[in-house]
Amino acid sequence: MQLSQRYFNALLANSTDVMGVLSRDGRFVFVGDNVRKVFGHAPEEMVGRPLTDFAHPADRAALAERLAFRAASPLGSAGTSTFRMRDSGGGWRHVEATGCNLLDDPEVQGMVGNIRDVTERVEAERRRRESEALYHTLAEAAPVGMFRVGAHGRMLFVNHRMAVLTGLNAERIMAEGWFAAVHPDDRPRLEEEWARSLAAGLPLMTNARLLGAEGTTAAVFLQTTPVRDADGRLQGCIGSLTDMSEYVRTAEALLVAEARNRSVVEAAADAILTVDEEGIVHSFNPAAEAMFGLGAAEIVWHRLDRLIPGDVVERHKAYLRRPDLRVKPPAGCIGDIQARRADGTLFPIELSVAALEVQGRRLFTAIVRDVTERKRIEAELIRARDAAEAADLAKSAFLATMSHELRTPLNAVIGFSQVIEMRLLGPDALDRYTEYATSIRQSGEHLLGIIDDILDISKIEAGSLQLGEAPVDVTDVLGQSLNLIAMQAGKRGVAVTLDLERDLPPLRVDELRLRQILVNLLSNAVKFSDTGGQVTVSARRADGGGFEFVVCDEGVGMAPEDIPKAMERFSQVDQSMARRHEGTGLGLPLTKRLVELHGGSLRIDSAPGEGTTVTVHLPAERVMRFEDLLG
Repeated sequence: MQLSQRYFNALLANSTDVMGVLSRDGRFVFVGDNVRKVFGHAPEEMVGRPLTDFAHPADRAALAERLAFRAASPLGSAGTSTFRMRDSGGGWRHVEATGCNLLDDPEVQGMVGNIRDVTERVEAERRRRESEALYHTLAEAAPVGMFRVGAHGRMLFVNHRMAVLTGLNAERIMAEGWFAAVHPDDRPRLEEEWARSLAAGLPLMTNARLLGAEGTTAAVFLQTTPVRDADGRLQGCIGSLTDMSEYVRTAEALLVAEARNRSVVEAAADAILTVDEEGIVHSFNPAAEAMFGLGAAEIVWHRLDRLIPGDVVERHKAYLRRPDLRVKPPAGCIGDIQARRADGTLFPIELSVAALEVQGRRLFTAIVRDVTERKRIEAELIRARDAAEAADLAKSAFLATMSHELRTPLNAVIGFSQVIEMRLLGPDALDRYTEYATSIRQSGEHLLGIIDDILDISKIEAGSLQLGEAPVDVTDVLGQSLNLIAMQAGKRGVAVTLDLERDLPPLRVDELRLRQILVNLLSNAVKFSDTGGQVTVSARRADGGGFEFVVCDEGVGMAPEDIPKAMERFSQVDQSMARRHEGTGLGLPLTKRLVELHGGSLRIDSAPGEGTTVTVHLPAERVMRFEDLLG
């Protein structure tokens, strides 16, 4: 018995349960010593006290009822109760008490029971319930459909959002699944993928379409994750169903916008390129390729320096580094700058720049327009305006000169005519009247020459002057021309000499106009020569089979820059009313145009004080062979 008692005591001491015996009124008769280890109480402190004294106040009434019920139960009956029990530190522990009614047993005469501390188990259960509640709350609050599937494919849980997405109620989904809501075209594929991933215990990520009640479709994204127990056995999966309709619409709208923008950029007539703050090119449209002669693959992700002249590269870099660009993005048109093509040539451009910021990085979009043609047209317009203004001034000066040139002979005509008409010198002054008549005739001839020149140059400008071409003897034409200016040369004391090449061929020209050309040139040479001067006229064959007339004088000459002015109609080098040499300014322009009508050219070489040399060149087709005359 002593040995058995020792065994019993050892078992009590080693047990995690507290063993005790209660009287009929629920007081401790015996408490095992391990109560010290479990609750921190001494056995002697508990013996004689009711069990309810150690129970939580909220649990005492229920505990007392249970004890009374057990005491009234038949011998040997047992039951279990749970309540909270105070430990020696004043804390409360969850306990599970199992009691057996042995009050009528003569050897025990009490209710035998054991009290087990189940605080950790109760707390774990509480945390589990809280976790499940939290899981369900989160699942119900999630903006996506949530579900759980068992190992055999049976639905264990679905949230409200899952029912909203599929259009099926939760009971139907739990019973039949949710594939009834899948678009018929997507369902076979989805069922196959679903079955394969569930059987293999693999995650699944796929897209599908749900079919609405009115034939509408909604794009969804399905994602599942396998669930395994502690031993790694597959327990099914949990998954989510995300409505991607808005994302798909946004993505499609973005693709449409990108395609539209791309088509606009690619179809644009202007060059459009995008550059970052480091001067790296990000985009280069076809118009830019054509403008710069450079393929997009050759410049994209390379520096913009290739398109900028060397003298403005650093200025461009400094512009992109300006701190105020962070505050005030550049925009608008920048003109009067140059760009460089792939072959190195420079050309003027008009540049419009706009800035945008993407993820903290600033990009610049530039629209570049080649204004080479516009600049050319502007320059031509300016030249035309200047020419029009110069022509207007020339006409004004010409009219002033012409007024003088016309009034002088007209005054002579009118004056001498009145003298003759009124016989102011008497009836016997026949010789004087004859002299006046001669002056009248000369003045009339002078006026007729001016009018003829004006009419001739007008016909040439209108394209209505026709040449009467025929074989012409050069020597005869030169002789006639010298005769016509002989009186003028004699009055000014200027010697005119001929320098003719031997055996000159005949020319096919308009004889009248050729004589007009030579007379105009000889008359100018004599007019601008000083008294005692020398004028030489030469005729010779030219290189290439052509023919040349050269008129050379030793007169006042003119500056090289004045030569183009002398060749313009209605213009004179000296247009002042006090000029030394009279004339309308039509001689040289008319002569030049008559030469050009014959397919030739007129060249003037002159210098102030060194005289002037005028060369008339006629093409080879104007030179005739003597065989042609005979044939």
